[in-house]
Amino acid sequence: MKKNQIIFCIVFSLAIVLLIGGSVMAAGEIKLALDCPPDAEKCGTYLWSKTFTENMESKGMKIKLYPKDALGGEAEKLDQVSQGLLEISNSDLAKAGSLDPTIFGFYLPFLFEDMDHFFRVLNNTDILEKINAGTTKRGVRVLGLIPVGDMAGIVTTKKFIKTPADFAGIRMRALDKKQAKWLEIWGANAVVIPWPEIYNALQTGVADGYMNPAFVPIMFKHTEVLKYYSDVKVAPALRVAICSEDWYKGLNDKDLSDVDESVAKANATVKAWVKKAEAQGLDALKKAGMQVYVNTSEEKAKFAALIRPNYTEIVSEEIATMFIQAAEKQR
Repeated sequence: MKKNQIIFCIVFSLAIVLLIGGSVMAAGEIKLALDCPPDAEKCGTYLWSKTFTENMESKGMKIKLYPKDALGGEAEKLDQVSQGLLEISNSDLAKAGSLDPTIFGFYLPFLFEDMDHFFRVLNNTDILEKINAGTTKRGVRVLGLIPVGDMAGIVTTKKFIKTPADFAGIRMRALDKKQAKWLEIWGANAVVIPWPEIYNALQTGVADGYMNPAFVPIMFKHTEVLKYYSDVKVAPALRVAICSEDWYKGLNDKDLSDVDESVAKANATVKAWVKKAEAQGLDALKKAGMQVYVNTSEEKAKFAALIRPNYTEIVSEEIATMFIQAAEKQR
């Protein structure tokens, strides 16, 4: 009898400990690592984080926002998320791609007509589920793909890039080896440079330009060295909101519902913001003293004609086919 009572007490005590532990986790502070200055008008990822935080805090959850690089660089943040040490991070899409390459399909240049087309593919297909089927096995869940602004243009210190021929003699910064391949196909010299080193690279001539939406040179004060912006609309410039899969799966039903609701609101807010980002970004570049050129359909077609047959240089044939089919269905 005494033995049974002892066993019962042990089991009961463990249950209480687990219950208390779960409550502490639910009530604890959620860490969210930012990746840009706190400007909701110019930075899509900050707008996402601000919207997510406000919705979560309205439900009694505590969120602590950490400034860009306060918790380390991209590799360090990814490690922390995968190990459950950091709950949420605004991160580089390429880092998510290192866990599962499916997400690189969103890189494909001239696959999407515009941002509305991109959102239709993202929201009306199961591609995000397929991405998470791979990344969650490595401890990371992709909560959202966040546009930095409108589709990427080409910005340089030397001249407009109207067609691929204009890349002759231009040394372009590439985000990673995959992006470097596109640039080389178009005839540019490409060098992979970490983002914190960009300003100095542009200033010293190590790089002559990069691809990004119009807001980016403004936000990072690169207009002090950059002079020409070509609005060619290469592809969506994307970051990701990622979270720890262990943390996500450990949430109780109410907290999980609150997180999912806050993610949905953040994603919807960014989608609405993107619609006005294009015109504002181009105007801001002009006010900062840069020259802006809007590429014609014929000029864009020259870029597309070179890159589309080489999609498998960027992703596998299976991933390329999946994204091409999804894009065609959503045109």
